Amino acid sequence: MMLNNLSLKTLQLLFYLFPITFILGNSITNIFILLISVIGIFFYQNKLIEKNDKYLLILFSSFFSFILLSSYLNHFFFKENPDISKSIFYLRYFIFLIVLRTMIFKRDINLNYFLIFNLYIVLFVVSDILIQFTTGKNILGYEAQYASTYYRGFFTGFFKEELIAGGFILMFSTLGFFSVPLIFKKQSKDFLLIIFIFLSLILLTALFLTGNRMPTILFMFFLISSLVLYKNQMKKFIKVLITAITCGVIFFAVYKIDNIEKRYMSFFIGLPNPIVIYKELKKDYPELKKYKNTGIPFYATEEYGIKKKMSENLPLKYEILPFYTGHTSIYITSIDLLLEKPLFGRGIKSFRNYCKEKIHLPNRVCESHPHNFFLDLLNDLGILGLLLILTPTSLLFISNYSEYLSRDKEKKFSDWIYLTVCLAILIHFFPFKSSGSFFSTFNSAFTFLILGISLGIHDLKKQLNNNKEKIN
Repeated sequence: MMLNNLSLKTLQLLFYLFPITFILGNSITNIFILLISVIGIFFYQNKLIEKNDKYLLILFSSFFSFILLSSYLNHFFFKENPDISKSIFYLRYFIFLIVLRTMIFKRDINLNYFLIFNLYIVLFVVSDILIQFTTGKNILGYEAQYASTYYRGFFTGFFKEELIAGGFILMFSTLGFFSVPLIFKKQSKDFLLIIFIFLSLILLTALFLTGNRMPTILFMFFLISSLVLYKNQMKKFIKVLITAITCGVIFFAVYKIDNIEKRYMSFFIGLPNPIVIYKELKKDYPELKKYKNTGIPFYATEEYGIKKKMSENLPLKYEILPFYTGHTSIYITSIDLLLEKPLFGRGIKSFRNYCKEKIHLPNRVCESHPHNFFLDLLNDLGILGLLLILTPTSLLFISNYSEYLSRDKEKKFSDWIYLTVCLAILIHFFPFKSSGSFFSTFNSAFTFLILGISLGIHDLKKQLNNNKEKIN
């Protein structure tokens, strides 16, 4: 009994502290995932999967099974060389998902504590960025200036040279934002409104300073989505949004930071153009086929050199897209590869290997991932893999939001948890979001954190409803 109590306390502590691991680095995050998974298996044993609604769990297990299947098929049938070990190791997130779901389903953790802590850790990171902006250094002495001129002057706080502070703030603010009424339980609604306005303002300011364009834009989308989903408080949240954005614009005008300004302007200039992408995919360059599989980029090819010597301007046939500031070029490469293996993909984290086959062509760029969740999933797991993760995720969103809508007006705000997880899913899976790899530790850990929580509250609510029916 004592050992069980210790296991439970350890699980609770690891869960509450989990957001901090995203600051400490991938190694710490993976250690926490491993500990939660192992202790969870030991503590719950056969209770991990009980007789309840299993269809969502089956769908998630199908996704993880497909990851192994995709790698297997590519290795043994298509004679390609995916890293099967990465697929096997990725199964840790499935165990992590099940344990989180069970912890919530069994009511072994207090989600109030967790979401409040999310808000506190976000505010801690935001404060650190503001200190870095004010003094030139964060509390650990990290400066905003780096060796790379392109990234010079961006404020990254604890994340040093990694441009992910904005992503962290966005992800965990979606979980912590609506925990304000839990902190100020006895305060009036007008007071809470002021807190929401202040919170929105400082979060927007910090996001702007990070130079992370998409998280900044998506946070504003988060506020707008809150207005739409949280209908009974529409007028008040409109005030929050307008006030926060107005103050943000004033701040940006007063504290004009050239490099950050250029970065945000380049975002709108360099937005991917579907028409340009389509036209580029239709082009063919047979004279450059000899460079295929060589890893030689177009600008390093012999043909490029010859054409450049013959004329100051390259012929239209070899025109390079003028908007490298966006992700147009990498999207073209990604779609090119997708069309070759549309159903099963090539196995997880394979994009970085196969995109090199395309960089002998103009307007093809090779990076470690396509900078978009959907393109990343499509390239690595194909259409089937994408559907296998989006289907249970969409069903969870629909189910939890429907549950939220079913609450009467008086109880709506007390049932904030449904709105929170729905907004977290909506923002995290936003189709046009530029992002890191879906399969990176940073993104996968957060993905299955919110899906584990969503699955847990879905199953718990369903059990409670079933018990009511039995009583009646």
